Amino acid sequence: MIRERLVNDWLLISPRSQTNTQTNTANLDTKGANYATIRVAFASELNTNAVGPTLVLSHSDDTVVTNFATLDTQTGLDLTAAREVHYGVDLRGKKRYLRLAVTTATATNDNVTFAAVATLSDLENSPNGTTSVADTTVFV
Repeated sequence: MIRERLVNDWLLISPRSQTNTQTNTANLDTKGANYATIRVAFASELNTNAVGPTLVLSHSDDTVVTNFATLDTQTGLDLTAAREVHYGVDLRGKKRYLRLAVTTATATNDNVTFAAVATLSDLENSPNGTTSVADTTVFV
């Protein structure tokens, strides 16, 4: 018997550019999935003195902003070259909603151009080993 791999892809944050002290967020309802992959693709910085953004991945049982608890934070990402940040999230034991927030520094001296995509899948059908071309891979 061949078992079909169930996958749902979501555009969390459409391609955009943001500058000083801006934040873009997106919530992802993970109901029915056992695994989430979130990929945040960044373009390279235009200025060599640019300050990279902060990424925060959190989870909650509902979508009330103050109820989200942080799973991972990455601050001041180096965007000298284009890069992708890749999160692999085992949803077992996690809360229903994931929230991704991308915040630029107070004085970025640059625009931060990025997009975020999520894939929800059944952990049972995911590969045993994970190989990624991402520059940063975080498993939470």
